[in-house]
Amino acid sequence: MKLTASPFNPTTGELLPVYRDAYLRGDLSKASAQAVEAYLHRDADKAHETLSRWQHLRDADEAEATPTWVQKQLLYIRTEPIRFRRRTTGLVASAVLVGTMVFAGTRLPSERTPVSDSTPTELTPLVADAGTIAEAGTMASAEASSSRAMLTVRGRILDENGAPLIGATVLQPGSYRGTSTNAQGEYVLQVPAGTTALHYGYGGYQDAQMSVQTTGSADVTLQPRAKAGKRHWWQF
Repeated sequence: MKLTASPFNPTTGELLPVYRDAYLRGDLSKASAQAVEAYLHRDADKAHETLSRWQHLRDADEAEATPTWVQKQLLYIRTEPIRFRRRTTGLVASAVLVGTMVFAGTRLPSERTPVSDSTPTELTPLVADAGTIAEAGTMASAEASSSRAMLTVRGRILDENGAPLIGATVLQPGSYRGTSTNAQGEYVLQVPAGTTALHYGYGGYQDAQMSVQTTGSADVTLQPRAKAGKRHWWQF
């Protein structure tokens, strides 16, 4: 039976964790699920947190179906670099991928998985246009051909004070490969040999794209996003 009660805290208006999980498991009524999706579209930090929670539930086999909103986020991550490259074909490939990835009105997602040496699970996107599918297929074939030669990148993601950022995201641009940091800010990610850069992100902090470091610890320090100044209204 689907849950029909309001999924939000009556005082603060925030999405309640138990209803967030119910949404990710497909246990909310259609009206409640739509309300949750509208809320996630408005709140980038909660969207980041919810997508990370979905990955955690999925790894624990507690999320059998993938909600439409989650599928759209995964599809956007997969196809946005392709669209970006199409618009900048005259640039060097490494420069094409520099900048902030924006998807469906939210910041980069996290995949809250424990640090391990296992390769992240491949995710299935929604149906896209024929050109996107063809180009994505070409990229997938290239990834498959290089799957025998993998390298492991490990390190820590820290804030401006050197404290670990828990749940920070590490993504290989143009693929589904990604992971997130543990309680010590550590991450481990396997990528194909020849990967030149990784994308790092965390809610409230500026994203960073760094060259792949094949030896030693690839530590990254993220800086807070600049806060918009408050407006002062003067009465005359």
